[in-house]
Amino acid sequence: MTPEQEEQFVHLIADHQGVIRSFIISLLPGAPGVDDVIQETNSVIWRKRDSFELGTCFKSWALTVARFQAMSYRTSLRTRRWVTLDENAAELVADEMEDLLSKPGEEGRLAALHCCIGKLKDKERELIQHRYWHKTRLQDFAVSTGHSVGVLKVQLFRIRAALKKCIERELGSDDGPVAT
Repeated sequence: MTPEQEEQFVHLIADHQGVIRSFIISLLPGAPGVDDVIQETNSVIWRKRDSFELGTCFKSWALTVARFQAMSYRTSLRTRRWVTLDENAAELVADEMEDLLSKPGEEGRLAALHCCIGKLKDKERELIQHRYWHKTRLQDFAVSTGHSVGVLKVQLFRIRAALKKCIERELGSDDGPVAT
């Protein structure tokens, strides 16, 4: 690559960080070391830059690299007895996320959602993760936390409303959503 092409490639990497981050997080919900996987994905993307043809779809190419890095990390987690999504579920999530991320405007919404989830209190984030990432039944989570299902439903309603407002605020700001 020429220096100009490398500079263009660096801009592509920077412009797609929110998408790459969201994609990897969706494949490794709640897993330790997600930031390490993101960093390794960026390193692999950089090392393989000569195999990318400028002018083609960078997002698809980068998400393929991210998918392989996440799958490799999932394998290492399983060897350490960390519970992960099974292979079929992970593939379905990856396919769905690629479809979702290919829709115009969704990258900003996902970045805003990620930012807003980061602003939640630990207990609120834990409830959201158990309900939507781990797909735990509210009854099971209620037993483990000592709360009633009714209380959890009210909390979820309030958290979702707060997330919606936060996302709207993030998307409405002049600077756009804050990618973390």
